[in-house]
Order: sequence, then structure tokens, then C-alpha cells
Amino acid sequence: MEKQQITEEMNLQEQWYKDAREQFIDELPGFINHLLNDYNHDYGTICHALSAGAIATITAMNKSPQGGITGFQAGAIMWEFIRHWNYAGNKTGLSILDYDNFLYPQYEYRYQKTIRPDIWKAIQEQARIALEKADGDYTEYLAKRDVYKSDLADFIKKYPDYLERPEYYEKLGCGTGVQWDEYRKKVESGFEFAPSLPYLHVGLDSPVYKHWQSIVDGNIPFGYSISDD
Repeated sequence: MEKQQITEEMNLQEQWYKDAREQFIDELPGFINHLLNDYNHDYGTICHALSAGAIATITAMNKSPQGGITGFQAGAIMWEFIRHWNYAGNKTGLSILDYDNFLYPQYEYRYQKTIRPDIWKAIQEQARIALEKADGDYTEYLAKRDVYKSDLADFIKKYPDYLERPEYYEKLGCGTGVQWDEYRKKVESGFEFAPSLPYLHVGLDSPVYKHWQSIVDGNIPFGYSISDD
């Protein structure tokens, strides 16, 4: 069967999300195959299809004999999905703000610029780790920079015209299609490129490093304060 071409006006994702809530285990494979195989997806529609498939899977599993989760469990599932899908590397905590609650004065406490003591402790620990790594990276950078200076001096003796046209000898970082074609030809021919200056991710005088140091020193940034509430 020929796949259906989706247009923005069709707004098919609304129906996909509705249908996702109706799925049972036996129907689930058919629904997922429908989402993936009956349409020619674009950059945006595939996101809706995958999201609807995920909701359908959870819905169908919850309708099984071992399902029947509570609202509290549903919240836990949401956080597990968010953490393991997009934030697997998070080490300090996450937060979601529901701005619908701005409509109700009793929820004012949810929008104070506060963090819990345990979150602040975790942030300080990660800042400390980041500082230690930056210090180590800087020591390594200085050693590599000395080697680079020596290697570049030797390279210039061998190719003195480097001083007049350094870009000819340097490795290409970004460029046009024509420039990349020329660069690939150089690489394939065994062209000898000039030594590359070592890269330092976070310098000791950078705003990021100073920010980490301020956190470790106990200064809570961005106008926040600590609260157990």
C-alpha cells in the first residue's frame, strides 16, 4: 500500500494521540505499524508518531492484568521516562513548572526561587568535580601547548611559507563544499598539515570556571535561596 503524504493541515497527530489512549496489548503492534508504515513522515511528524507510540505502549501495558497504576505511579513513570530518555546524565535533579497554576493564588509557593538543601549540595559537588577536571585539563593543556610551540617551530623550518599562508597548511575546521573537497584531496594525498593548537574547554579565567568556584564557595546563583518547602 502506498504511504500517505502528511500535510500540516491534516493535523493527524491529534487523532494519533486519541487512538493511543485506546490501545490494548493485542492491538499495539498494529497501531505502531500503522504509525510507522502508513505515512511518509517529515522532521516533525515522526516526533508525533514516536510520542503516540510510546503513550500507546504504556496505555496498553497498563490495561494488562498487571497494570492499573495510580496517579502517583503515573508521575513516577513520567519522571523515569524523562530522565532516561533525555537526561540520563543529570546528576543534580530536575524540575517541571506547570504555568497553568499561575492562575491560582494558592500555588504561589511553587514559583519561589528556592532549591532544596539536598539539591544545592549536589550542585556544589558537581561544581567541585568540574573545577578539579578543569584544573587537570589546564595542566595538560600547558604541556600540550609547549609541545605545539616546539612542533610548530620545526614545521616552519620545513615549510617557511607557512608564515605567509598558514591557512594552506592548517586543518580545515569549517568551510564550503569546494573547500571540503580540496581538503579531502589533501588528506588522501598524504599532505603534511601544520600542528594544531591544543584546545582548552574551560579556561581558569573564564566566566564558567569562576561561576563553579563561586558555587563551591557557597554562593547560590541566580537569586535563589535554600528552602525545605
